[in-house]
Amino acid sequence: MDVFTYGDHRSFVAVEGWEIVGDRGGHVNYVLKVTQSRAVLRTGISQGADSTEYYDPHLRSMIVRHQLKVTPAEFWACVNDGKAPERRSDGSSVGVGGREGHAPPRQDPALLGELQREFGESPAEVEGMSDVELRAYLTLLWDRRARGEAAGGQNIP
Repeated sequence: MDVFTYGDHRSFVAVEGWEIVGDRGGHVNYVLKVTQSRAVLRTGISQGADSTEYYDPHLRSMIVRHQLKVTPAEFWACVNDGKAPERRSDGSSVGVGGREGHAPPRQDPALLGELQREFGESPAEVEGMSDVELRAYLTLLWDRRARGEAAGGQNIP
């Protein structure tokens, strides 16, 4: 999953039209009610966090997959281009769950293995990505790792 900030998370919920349902202790809760069904998605964003502060890698993966229910590509299309993801009746995006009644695309096991071995990404974290998206994601992660090692010996996953 690509690195994103609290501000990117706020942009996503604003573009897709999530509603604020609670604001307590510096934390805002949002919901998205999927109109075709009774599905309700929930996410929360801390107000006190600087909009340029980054989420922990495991937390951002959980947010995108389990709260926002979109692929990384759909997340960035929403944040950068204002393109809200197409939703299924169960609340998942078409990128995560496929078209209504269709299974998500089969993924190349070699690409999944490389993502898990090299970067600790589980198949669930990249569920719904096509092989083209998996290759692009791997390239992004390799580039980040190379920049991180060159910049100070850090290993950026």
